[in-house]
Amino acid sequence: MTESGPLVTIVTPSYNQAHFLEQTMQSVFNQTYPRVEYIVTDAGSKDDSVNIIKKYEHRLKYWHSHRDKGSADGIHQGYQQSTGEILTWLNSDDVLAEDAVEQAVSALLRNPDAVMVYGNRMVIDEKGRVLYLRPSLPVLSRSPYISTILPQETCFFRRHIYDETGGLDADMWFGFDYDLFSKIARRGRIAYARDIWGFFRKHRAARSMLQTATIGAQDAAVVHQRVWGRKIGAVEWKLAHALVKSYAIAAAPFVRKPPWPRCLPPMQKVGVVRAYMEALHETSKLKRVLRLFIR
Repeated sequence: MTESGPLVTIVTPSYNQAHFLEQTMQSVFNQTYPRVEYIVTDAGSKDDSVNIIKKYEHRLKYWHSHRDKGSADGIHQGYQQSTGEILTWLNSDDVLAEDAVEQAVSALLRNPDAVMVYGNRMVIDEKGRVLYLRPSLPVLSRSPYISTILPQETCFFRRHIYDETGGLDADMWFGFDYDLFSKIARRGRIAYARDIWGFFRKHRAARSMLQTATIGAQDAAVVHQRVWGRKIGAVEWKLAHALVKSYAIAAAPFVRKPPWPRCLPPMQKVGVVRAYMEALHETSKLKRVLRLFIR
């Protein structure tokens, strides 16, 4: 990639994530693609987050630390300060593969009719150890099941489609990514790429681990009706999840592994039993039992 490529905007919304924030930021600074503008929108953290941000502020396009309405609002505020032709966001506990932006830009250039591209993810724990690979289903991205298919940290979309859809719903606390990606899918083609672009971190305080079954389910129901125009039954939803998980297990051995990110500790894998336990939802009774025996 040359200095003449399209400018990519990455926004990291954060609140009290000092434990992971520096690794997240370093994964952006270590990108092989040269034209990246990086923005951090902190929601008024009380921990050491602001000091970490100030440490790297000379490498940021913009940053702030003040209260907002939630992650969607923080991301949208960041986009308002940006000029990139291609947009994404990276949560403050996740990490990008170092060639993720380069690969995403290449995919969009190869697919000029695509409004968004997505790749595969690797799941890590709070210590940065590998739990498992999660290859993305290469089909059904233009369906109500899109939330089971797209790993958010690997999704890169064109600015014009973000503006045309009305962008992120700042009033939605949890399912704003599902809402946005559904609106994008209704307007254009979404292309799949085969490589691992993101490292999704599972830990006890992660919102995706704690709120999927409650607020997440409520937001999903809103998106089903508002964007897709129908109700998705519980059985139908579980079958879609089963399909995606089955594909991921079958495809994992064939996914090309990326170079290990320099921002993380040296690569380590956990045992099969621990990986299985961490794959369970935080509210799972089985997970609570397994934790009594696995430290």
